[in-house]
Amino acid sequence: MTQITDIRDNPTPEWIAQVRARYDVVRTVDLALTRKLERRGSQTFAVAKLDELAALLNAFLARRIEGEFSIRNLKALTGGNSKEQFSFELDWVKDGEPRIGDRLVLRREQAESIVEADKLREFQLVKAASMMMPAPTAYWLDETGEELGRPALIYSFVTGVQKPTKSTSKVTGIGINFDKQHRDALGPQFIDYLARIHNFEPAGHDLSAFDIPAVGTTQDIDWQINWWARAWFEDRLEEVPLMTVAEQWLRANRKPLDHLSLIHGDYRSGNFLFDEDTLKFTAVLDWELGYFGDRHADLAWVLNPVFITPSEDGEPLHTSLFRRDEFLRDYEEASGLKVDEERLRYYNIFAYWRSVALTLSAGPRAAGALKTHQDIVLSWFSGISYPLLEALRRELESALR
Repeated sequence: MTQITDIRDNPTPEWIAQVRARYDVVRTVDLALTRKLERRGSQTFAVAKLDELAALLNAFLARRIEGEFSIRNLKALTGGNSKEQFSFELDWVKDGEPRIGDRLVLRREQAESIVEADKLREFQLVKAASMMMPAPTAYWLDETGEELGRPALIYSFVTGVQKPTKSTSKVTGIGINFDKQHRDALGPQFIDYLARIHNFEPAGHDLSAFDIPAVGTTQDIDWQINWWARAWFEDRLEEVPLMTVAEQWLRANRKPLDHLSLIHGDYRSGNFLFDEDTLKFTAVLDWELGYFGDRHADLAWVLNPVFITPSEDGEPLHTSLFRRDEFLRDYEEASGLKVDEERLRYYNIFAYWRSVALTLSAGPRAAGALKTHQDIVLSWFSGISYPLLEALRRELESALR
């Protein structure tokens, strides 16, 4: 019997070069996706041996810290659907001041995951975010993985919870239930920080990992479509004609950028922490998908039905916090930016399409090839991709009428 093989399982340098030439993506996105393909045939996931990781970490820090230091209590953290995460305590001297027991997080790429993103982009955005909202302090970066085994960054550990202790939740923040007290306290902060993100001015910040699109052009959405079309092409396990139809529709109906905004890329419940006593945000997390473009991309993501949970009265609440009308109203008031319903409908379709590219290609491929410590979770994601495909079909059918 002849075994059917897929070039995607073990891509050749020639095939990788063809893929890179086919899709015009920004340079750091190309670096991340290319690294993924180059290591695909050779790396599988293995549970990190803490003594070996500690040795790598000690050598890494010795090149960056002047004077004596020591690390303690290195341990793996739970969660992290797309990254390995470890916490440790660091005794060191910072700016001439002895510091004992600084708790830090090492966030490292897996062999492959549901999201492949360049670590320099994430590092620079975390630095920028910490100047305008609660966010971790970014300290060090291994962009290529030459020192820490795989690309990684180190930032401060932030206390807080993703959901009320008594709440139930599905994976990755999906299905969080906030009662009215939590909604009243967290909702305004959620909108305030989103408004700050969308009004962020890049001037004066080190954002060398980013290409900034020009207002009045379609550069921003062209780069985004190419990013996720490439991810779908190089990761998919099967042909899905609807994905091709959606890509063609997105290309044919894109609009020039009307206002340049920083886009978080995954702004929702589950990606912020809060203090349970004060109900104040302690950190906005997961900046790896950030880019500069159209604010409606983040708005559509917040309104993605995947993140809907019911209120006490059964009313659908987007990202477990808002009714649709109140979210958009309060966002306009906080940001001073208008919501264009036509653009929002466009980015609803983009959000469904991108969601399927994540859940039906990269996630199950990484899980099936033993590339990740979250193989069960990523396999589960493929199950939600089919309702997303149906939602995508309905949205496209409505748009084509």
